Amino acid sequence: MQHQWPRESLDIWMQNACADLHWHGDLAIPITCAHPIRSPNTSYITSLRSGWFDYAAQELQDQRLHATGIRLVGQFARVLGLDQLVLVGNFPVSTNIWPDSAHAALVEACADTVHMHAKQFVAVRNLQSDANAALIHALRTMGFHALPARLVYEFDLRQGLAYKPSHLMRDRSALTKSNLETNISSEISNAQASRLRELYQEIYIKKHSELNAQYTTQFFSDMVQTQVMQVLSLKNKAGAIVAFAMLYQQEDTLTVPALGYDTQAGIEGLYRLLFAAIHQYAQTQKLLLNYSSGAGDFKRKRGGVPRMEYTLLRPPSAWQGRLLSWLEKKTSTIQAHHLINMGA
Repeated sequence: MQHQWPRESLDIWMQNACADLHWHGDLAIPITCAHPIRSPNTSYITSLRSGWFDYAAQELQDQRLHATGIRLVGQFARVLGLDQLVLVGNFPVSTNIWPDSAHAALVEACADTVHMHAKQFVAVRNLQSDANAALIHALRTMGFHALPARLVYEFDLRQGLAYKPSHLMRDRSALTKSNLETNISSEISNAQASRLRELYQEIYIKKHSELNAQYTTQFFSDMVQTQVMQVLSLKNKAGAIVAFAMLYQQEDTLTVPALGYDTQAGIEGLYRLLFAAIHQYAQTQKLLLNYSSGAGDFKRKRGGVPRMEYTLLRPPSAWQGRLLSWLEKKTSTIQAHHLINMGA
């Protein structure tokens, strides 16, 4: 797969980005700069306030007191200037993977960004304490603070499938019996791109949250046609796409930036079948599957290993730095099992 992203305006790909996309250096490190005015549904991909506070408040909407408290903290973060944010290494996807070969370029991009945006918060998402230890250390020396962001789940299939969870094997068996055709494609028509967006919107936006990336049809078309990603699809006997997943491979790690399925297809357990197909592909290609956050119980029952993910955040002033230092210390004891107990 080629990973040369096309140079487009971010709003062509995301309707709720509220940010501009720039590219840094020979490796084209992506940098998103927030717009001065933030819309209420700005995606968590370009806004830490959306991810940390607005999204959390939505998930706790049945607990009004907690949700209100989180929103108030979010307003305090706005007053502190968190909306004036520059995110380095921020491709417009939920999970960014940074192999060792790209660390130097990312650190250089961070240094240049801090210099150019001295009065704004600068951040890097999607870092793990083990996989990105050297990178985190380098950013700390530049004044960044590590704050726990979310729990992601990994399936390490680089050496094959050593453990066969019963839920996973049932899903694979169900996929085989479903008579759905699994297809991996590096080409896509405009009609198919429109179908992918329709299925994605049904699950990510209508079912879950408007704070998810509101991808356009052009996003799906551009990602596949430029071979940045492939699309895995499940098709019925008539050849119609009933489920899909975008496959984004970076060295030996696979992520799934977007997926969707037809809730009206009349096929039982379609999400389980889609995951079985993704897992089978990752095993065949001997990849580490990073399956992002959410649906923790589902993923653990199928062999997913939880990993803490951090956001590295640099404040624009000394007093904000002291506040972040205190917050970093207070959250440093948070472990994966704490988030699992909270439903992650």
